[in-house]
Amino acid sequence: MKVLVTSKSFGKLSRKPIQRLQDAGFEVYGNEKGRLLNEEEMVEAVQGMDAVILGTEVFNRNVIDHADKLKIVSRYGVGLDKIDVEYLKEKGIALQIARNANTNSVADHTIGLMLSLCHNITRSDANIRSHVWKKPIAKDLYQSTVGILGLGAIGKAVARRLKGFDCHILAFDSYYDEAFIREYGIRKADINEIVSSSDFLTLHLPALAEFSPLLDAKALSKMKKDAIIINTARAKLIDRQALYDALHNGQLYGYGSDAHYMEPGFDEELIACENTVLTPHIAASSEGAINRMSDIAVDHVLAYFGCQ
Repeated sequence: MKVLVTSKSFGKLSRKPIQRLQDAGFEVYGNEKGRLLNEEEMVEAVQGMDAVILGTEVFNRNVIDHADKLKIVSRYGVGLDKIDVEYLKEKGIALQIARNANTNSVADHTIGLMLSLCHNITRSDANIRSHVWKKPIAKDLYQSTVGILGLGAIGKAVARRLKGFDCHILAFDSYYDEAFIREYGIRKADINEIVSSSDFLTLHLPALAEFSPLLDAKALSKMKKDAIIINTARAKLIDRQALYDALHNGQLYGYGSDAHYMEPGFDEELIACENTVLTPHIAASSEGAINRMSDIAVDHVLAYFGCQ
């Protein structure tokens, strides 16, 4: 049997996940491009494969139609927005995700973006390297009001960390873990209240049609003038032009994001904004997350074929 691995970081820190597949009798085919495979490359790569351990490549109807032997897609991560889930079901192809594997890494990154923006860390670092001595006034995360849109595994992990900063936490989700809400003193609120009341707003929702865009020009206009938005979810949750306008007009204190509108391309307008901190979709790229995602992705493949 053959398995295609498209993620560049899969097994990067240890050969154990690849060895487990080989020991179970799989021929392992990797991504030799050193980047995301495009649709045409995916169409070619999936042919003859019994399983795919999928990174963030597009896996649409066209790709699936060329997967002539495919039986399972094991997502190396959790996002499904680039996958035609319904067509996989129609074709009888199994789909599994690496649930909770990167939760703590993304939560850590979220707090890092908050601190970097509110304490002007990256901007000040750039000034020092340019031999410019400036001392901007920081914005406090401590005892601030933080709105969390999406209180799933990652949202909860962010909330746990924020309690160490004695933050007042508002949260919105379609489902609430009542015991968790009580334990961490979180107040449930609707999106409008959270948007208008938060000093920091952090996004942890999927880019579903009902949430796209979640923040448009009208929503952004309701935010506090010195508010910070953090996005480690999906760029499409925020209207692109409305975000640019808010940043350029000083309507927002700052924007920190690990998700981008044109990945892996560069958004020159956002780069030109001094009040942004931008990272190349690396929130889930910690040692622990990579090892857990690799192991879980292999677990799903081996379990499907009864190799465990």
